[in-house]
Amino acid sequence: MNKFLFLICWTLVFTSCANLKKKKPVEHDAAYIHTFHEGVRFKLNGQNQEAIDKFNACLVIDEMDDAAHFALAQIYLNQENLDQAALHTLKASAIDPKNEHYQSELAFMYVESKKFQEAIAVFEKLLKKTPNNPTYYAGAAECYTQIGDAKKGLDLLNRMENNLGANPGIAIEKFKLLVSAKREEEAITVLKNAKKKFSGEPMIIANLVDYYLQHKRFQEGFDLLKELVAVDPNNGMALLMLGDMQMQAGDSKNGLQNLKAAIKSDGPSIDQKMNILIALQGQAVMDPDMESLVLYMCKKYPKEAKAHSISGDYYFKVNQFVQAIESYKSAVACDPNVYPIWNQILLLEYQFQQFDSLAIDAEKCIGFFPTQALPYFVLGTALNQQRNFLKALTTLQTGIEYVLKDADLKAEFQGQIGEAEFGLNHTKEAMSAYEKALSLSIKNSFVRNQYAYQLALHEIELVKATEIIDEVLALFPDEPRYLDTKGLILFQQGKYPESKTFFERASGGIEATDKLCAEHMGDVLFMLGKKDEAMSYWLRAKELGSANKVLNEKITQKKYAKPVF
Repeated sequence: MNKFLFLICWTLVFTSCANLKKKKPVEHDAAYIHTFHEGVRFKLNGQNQEAIDKFNACLVIDEMDDAAHFALAQIYLNQENLDQAALHTLKASAIDPKNEHYQSELAFMYVESKKFQEAIAVFEKLLKKTPNNPTYYAGAAECYTQIGDAKKGLDLLNRMENNLGANPGIAIEKFKLLVSAKREEEAITVLKNAKKKFSGEPMIIANLVDYYLQHKRFQEGFDLLKELVAVDPNNGMALLMLGDMQMQAGDSKNGLQNLKAAIKSDGPSIDQKMNILIALQGQAVMDPDMESLVLYMCKKYPKEAKAHSISGDYYFKVNQFVQAIESYKSAVACDPNVYPIWNQILLLEYQFQQFDSLAIDAEKCIGFFPTQALPYFVLGTALNQQRNFLKALTTLQTGIEYVLKDADLKAEFQGQIGEAEFGLNHTKEAMSAYEKALSLSIKNSFVRNQYAYQLALHEIELVKATEIIDEVLALFPDEPRYLDTKGLILFQQGKYPESKTFFERASGGIEATDKLCAEHMGDVLFMLGKKDEAMSYWLRAKELGSANKVLNEKITQKKYAKPVF
């Protein structure tokens, strides 16, 4: 709106208000009062448009109803419609100029609209009636600061001081006025004098600190920061700034102490606190207070994903993986749209073979990130472990389409497709999938071992299986799973003494921790006529949770039977 039109509009407003004052008040009947009360009810319920309609209906009948105008002004202010808010506030105050509340709202409406001169006029008028109201002084002082009129502003604040007595707030307002008028040294003198008068007042020290730091007078700011923290030890921003400056100065002991205190104080944002925690986690030696700090963050910000995420990072770094998974799950419960956190959950569950949880979480992740390949891979792997081969196959065939320029991951997919096909007794398709996997990543020892193991398990291509596993063992001669595969191939060939040698190396004895290795050791001992020793290993396999459906039969009948999974 150009200046000319703006003046016309405000002239019309004043004219209309003047005309309103000439009209006689209208008697309000029951229907009118009911309409007004409905407007109030709608306003309280947040039904703004319905409330506006009701109050406007009242004004059609009685345009001098100041209460209706003021109610409309409040609604428009909440909607940030400052023009309409100002219009109705002005009308309400013109209809009832003695209403101090209307005048006060009008003054602050002018401030909101950056009409500082108009606001000053209203504030000064109000102060003539109520010279002891600190709110009006503060409002007027802010306006004088905004227009840079230090002289009138200082006169106002001196009046305030005479009427209300000296206090730190007045000194701070004087300081701001003088700074806005570029009279910095006078401003600093005002605060320094106030600092002596009101010893230990944090707000005075804080304003001096802000000024010094903004004007790159770092040493003065640094010295006062120490004083500020001493008088206001819960000032989070002061602790943060002091700790940061101490760290930069090489005083890591005190710097860390203050930064950690800042985390547990109000003031710094969650991101500022996160930055401190990230820096602490990056240290060579984990800070002994880290766990209490991350737990505090989770309690302070229970609905913030980043708070739980930093907790997960801490537990991951100190090898407490169960707690790490729980923390990461809490993070995605707050915000499921952060893929790196899902990635951590899936990889940890995959690493620790938590396949039931992995199947659930991978499926959830796919719901949010349907074009990420990894969730399909780990879901397919988990489904294979659950022997849900058909769903595993369709999942893997879908997910492999999202693998871009990653031959190793594509090879892993093909390997798991091979597992699913073997599970469905599609031997030809399974071998084809594994051959594709080997062509994609010829050095992938995990896939090569799995292929050799499946060939041995199904008693096919045992010569080929031997060639594959021998190449793997040449690189990893002591890996238990690879030794177990070699032992199984020899077992299927009837070479029991040689097989026993590899199974012994793989299982690590009767305290074996791998259910397959333990059961295989029992099988070969049985074939060698050592039935009692075989029974011990079969029982150990059962204890470890073997999925072999005929294991109980082997134990009860004390007789070997081919595995059925």
